[in-house]
Amino acid sequence: MTYENGMQIIYDVLKKGVFVEFRRRSHYLEGPYKSQREAIGAAEDHCRKLGWDAEPQQG
Repeated sequence: MTYENGMQIIYDVLKKGVFVEFRRRSHYLEGPYKSQREAIGAAEDHCRKLGWDAEPQQG
């Protein structure tokens, strides 16, 4: 899976949330999430709702 240029997902181990940087906008998904994997999945789903196409472009 390829992230867009500038897209970042950072798990917050203290609060069990996740920071998302997507298309120059910052978001924080509070959770709490049971694991880092679950938090990253939620962040990726959030980015899909904002227009991210996770499938690599064929050229």
